[in-house]
Amino acid sequence: MKRTIVAICAICATSAFADGGRDSFVQQQAYAAMQRITGQIDVLQANLDDLSARVSKLERAGASDETEALRSRIASLESTVASLRKELSEQRGEIVKDISARIAKMQPAQSSTPKQAKSAESSQSGPYREYTVASGDNLWLVSKAFNTSVQKIRDMNNLKGDSLKVGQKLKIPME
Repeated sequence: MKRTIVAICAICATSAFADGGRDSFVQQQAYAAMQRITGQIDVLQANLDDLSARVSKLERAGASDETEALRSRIASLESTVASLRKELSEQRGEIVKDISARIAKMQPAQSSTPKQAKSAESSQSGPYREYTVASGDNLWLVSKAFNTSVQKIRDMNNLKGDSLKVGQKLKIPME
């Protein structure tokens, strides 16, 4: 489940960089909500495991009144966990749908820059698009946002290391 959340976060970051940082606040809000729900699910799962162990111990000891109370509490926790998992799944679907729509909107815009592509093709480094570095950017995130490699961005921009500055213009290879 945590791998799925990490993948969704990566998709959110990719979308945030791909659309120049617009609506990144909304994406951060969605990510924060998903983290909150995941934390709640983890806590409830730990409580459920604890209660299950206690019920097993009590059943072996023969304490039926407390066992029934614990079973009721376990059923309530299971219901809450199921509800939170459903909410998390719905939020994941909404985020994926939103990001897919943004990417679909961007694709025609990216292909409608033939002047830039033609002038870039005549340079030694090949066709590229220009990207302005925003706060929080690093080469890895930029490379994932534009489906290229860190090394290709370094080569195209004659970068020696991984340091980027806010406002810096980067040439991003078009692939």
